Amino acid sequence: MSRGGGEPQFSYEGHFTPARTRKKRKNRQPADRPDPTVLLEKTSEELARTNWLRDTQQALRESLEGAFALESDVVPDVLCLGLGSPASSRDARAQLAFLLAACDDLRIPRKNVYVFDPVFTDQDCELLAQLGLTSLPENRVARHRVQSPTIVFMPHCDLHLYDNLFRENWGKEQLPRILLIANRLSEYAANIPSRKLNAEYPCVARLAPYLTSRPLQPSVAFPTAFNNTAFQFVSAGSLAERSLGDGEDAPDWWTLPPMTTTATETVEASEAVHSVGPGDDIATPGAGSYSEPKQPRVGSADASPTSASRSAMPVTEAPSAS
Repeated sequence: MSRGGGEPQFSYEGHFTPARTRKKRKNRQPADRPDPTVLLEKTSEELARTNWLRDTQQALRESLEGAFALESDVVPDVLCLGLGSPASSRDARAQLAFLLAACDDLRIPRKNVYVFDPVFTDQDCELLAQLGLTSLPENRVARHRVQSPTIVFMPHCDLHLYDNLFRENWGKEQLPRILLIANRLSEYAANIPSRKLNAEYPCVARLAPYLTSRPLQPSVAFPTAFNNTAFQFVSAGSLAERSLGDGEDAPDWWTLPPMTTTATETVEASEAVHSVGPGDDIATPGAGSYSEPKQPRVGSADASPTSASRSAMPVTEAPSAS
């Protein structure tokens, strides 16, 4: 920079030549996107080489035994929400690779694995179809009612979605049918003020103290894909005679307040935008995404609009609050 009497001037030292703006070539073909199938195979191979997968599969088997006590010939269904785009996200591919490996280990037929995320692209849908998974066409913001033991895989989703899932299954018979693989709900309970948690996420607030939780070990190969994730379930015994207080005037533990205005608006907006039919372009990334960013901030009250799907699995239509 010169310091003469005029305005300051920037200059380059030596023989350095400033780079000129490169002209765009006409008719230049865009680079081909990598084949999602090949990318998933590489991710699956990388995951299979780790002790983490073997240890996590064992932890899942033990959690299933604790949650459902299934007979040897009975296998659970799987509901996967908020996976992200396997075609464009390394973390989403790692989560899908884990899900496939876990289902194969448990001998769960892939047609019994139901998946939805509004960010799925045509490439994602083609990949999931090739894998034999069942894609769900309708967005229900996690309001799925399970009728049989079900593994619900919701990696790094918004807290409203977890609350919606529990609200739709709010009952002594239905809640114990869920084994949730998701963000550790106890972390939210510890980091969100209790008044806010009870007002906006009443199901999470009430269930968190009674959940059996087994955190997944950190993955060195995919640290952000499985961080802050745990196997979580509530047993029928722990739900017996629960209430919010000890006095005669204590509110019934099973009676939930109405959905908050924010949650109701989120449901209506999501359904209006993302209720589409099979083969439609479901959504673009970031438009009503099911998931939080793949590195979520636990306890954050700020969240982008969320969405979900209505399962093709057997369901009943009316939600139960008791």
